[in-house]
Amino acid sequence: MLSPYQLYENDELSYEFITDQGVRYKIYFLDTSYLFEDYASLKQEKVYSFNIDEVERSQGSNVGSDRRIGLTVHNMFLHFFAQINNVAIYVCDSLDNRQLARKRKFDSWFSFFGDDTILKVNGEANMEGTKIFNAILVHRKNPKLEDFIEAFIDLYKIASIK
Repeated sequence: MLSPYQLYENDELSYEFITDQGVRYKIYFLDTSYLFEDYASLKQEKVYSFNIDEVERSQGSNVGSDRRIGLTVHNMFLHFFAQINNVAIYVCDSLDNRQLARKRKFDSWFSFFGDDTILKVNGEANMEGTKIFNAILVHRKNPKLEDFIEAFIDLYKIASIK
């Protein structure tokens, strides 16, 4: 049976894990509540960006299609969304033009491991000719779910205009 990798807690919003192939990843959340400060009903709410970075790779290691990474991310989200008011956004890094591959990977993880407790709404902004894929994740029982979705859609539309 598939099991997640062991997460090592750095602090309340930062974790690391090491794959069987010797790749070390860091999962962390950064406060991005300021993005929603112009929306009166969301001013006091906490919103975090979700990030996952490869920190270290053993020589000759190959990530391939390690499903345990997706399961580990899924378990991290279950922990994060135990607080139903938590909200996460993520932006697929576009520096190496692999943002679509990152979006597909995250979508596949969410589809395969996800349950119906978390709503994911995808967004796409076109900034200076580059497609920026993003999403918001909100617990379905979050009392401000609709407000967050409306604000998120508004924000990525504004980002495309600039």
